Amino acid sequence: MLPVIAGVEGLTLTPQERELFARLQPAGYILFTRNIADYELTRELTDELRRLTTGPEEPIIAIDQEGGRVVRTAEIGVQLPSAAALAQTGDSHLIAQAAYYNVRALTTLGINTNFAPVLDIASPYANALPSRCWGADSQEVITNAGVWNRLLHRRGFMTCGKHFPGMGLAECDPHHDLPVLHGTRDDFLREATLPFTALMPELPSLMVAHLLVPEIDAELPTSLSPALVQGFLRDQLGYEGIVFTDDLCMGAIAKRYTPAESVSLALRAGCDLPLVCHDAAEHLPAVATAVEKLPQDVLEPVVERIERFRRFITTQPSMTFLEWNDYLADVRAFCASVPEVGVAPGSPVQHY
Repeated sequence: MLPVIAGVEGLTLTPQERELFARLQPAGYILFTRNIADYELTRELTDELRRLTTGPEEPIIAIDQEGGRVVRTAEIGVQLPSAAALAQTGDSHLIAQAAYYNVRALTTLGINTNFAPVLDIASPYANALPSRCWGADSQEVITNAGVWNRLLHRRGFMTCGKHFPGMGLAECDPHHDLPVLHGTRDDFLREATLPFTALMPELPSLMVAHLLVPEIDAELPTSLSPALVQGFLRDQLGYEGIVFTDDLCMGAIAKRYTPAESVSLALRAGCDLPLVCHDAAEHLPAVATAVEKLPQDVLEPVVERIERFRRFITTQPSMTFLEWNDYLADVRAFCASVPEVGVAPGSPVQHY
């Protein structure tokens, strides 16, 4: 097993992807808008990814499906309200309904993990987060994201809180370059990290942001930093679940490291599953070579945590054609009842 989440380039696998995935056995995959243009074809794609995976556990098949501008299923008629729009209603029932409609679509497509909820605290900066946050203070985020997260869990779905340790105050978008935030561990614990610590017991996974926090690690980005991942998240806060990196192909990391270098650094830092979301077939051979060189005391706990996570993954049957059409009508009616809030600044996150 290769401890990586790999992106898929199109609606179907290429022969190169099929051969590489069967041989290298990535722990999982991530789907984007480029992979979802037809309901039945998407389910065929996720079924094939499962068939290519050997061993007793199913692969992680993940997506960023938050709502608002981060929805990967709009082409097939599933557009959901943003976290900010739902939070503005102040209605926990509406938040739970949104989570229900979200998980219904994803499970029927054969997806088992959602890289959500966003646990960052809303801020005024154009840092990719506007409209994606559940509140403007830690308690709002904990309350609203908690309702959403628990509904997905009750439906047997895997979730992921992001972006640890909290990047609400980042002044630039990590899709373009590496944001610099200042603060000690104690500074983060006073506010930005509170939603993560409060919801940790019910989050099977967390995603680490691409930031530079000089007071914690002056050299390495947070997603590649042993001081941040192993020292702060695992040792100090005691988190034992899966730790994903954000996409290592984002400008914050790709301008500084090759995927092979950043995957190796992330695993050494205490992460379990680095994300290589773009041109994965091009990068995976070098990534696999780099992973093979890592010492066993790095890889053994990673493999153990991944296997434990994957044991809880289940695949649900797809809906019938009539069920799917009824579902789409319900989703449209629901979305019409939740008005969106303002216009968020553009970011590559909404175009993947």
